[in-house]
Amino acid sequence: MTLSLLLALSPVTVTEIPRNFLLTERDARRHLSPEEAAELGYEISDKLTKPLELNPCVHRSSVDRDRVAARTISHWTSGPSGSSEQLVIYKSSRAAHAAFTLLRAEAKKCARKSIPSAPELKIQWRTSKAKVGSEAVGMGYQTRQDGSVNETISGLIARKGRALMIYTTTEGEYEPGRMTKDAKKMAAKVCKLRGVC
Repeated sequence: MTLSLLLALSPVTVTEIPRNFLLTERDARRHLSPEEAAELGYEISDKLTKPLELNPCVHRSSVDRDRVAARTISHWTSGPSGSSEQLVIYKSSRAAHAAFTLLRAEAKKCARKSIPSAPELKIQWRTSKAKVGSEAVGMGYQTRQDGSVNETISGLIARKGRALMIYTTTEGEYEPGRMTKDAKKMAAKVCKLRGVC
């Protein structure tokens, strides 16, 4: 067989995420005036080792396998508030499903915990049903101190083919459903990338 024929028959194993592909990316790449930069900001990372934005067991780097591309956009405001969008593409649908399954398991394993550096803070994770893409789940946590809620994080993780997408926000009560629209939009968008769906 010729090399070109072998390449044509081999499965697609490398996918690059195009520039400005994520829903928040154009805003994240926009130049901010000094006044805007004092009130809000973005961080964009393409590191394959960055942990998933929903991270119940607080891993310092990724624990899933077979990633081929990733992009994470974090957003903060002086409110204070924050949100994030993350897209991770794996070598296969099986690898993406394994990462999804591992994250669900960790939400149960590390559902209740405290932080050694701040033992007065208690963290409680929860999950809820969601319908997006091939599989999805709402996920988030609350931090409590002396019985009062300090912070609430709402998130949604969805898988479509070889892609895993995560949306999070610190605004409002626990309500992953409000991120369903963005997750559905991205689930349709990733299928335009060759070999993902």
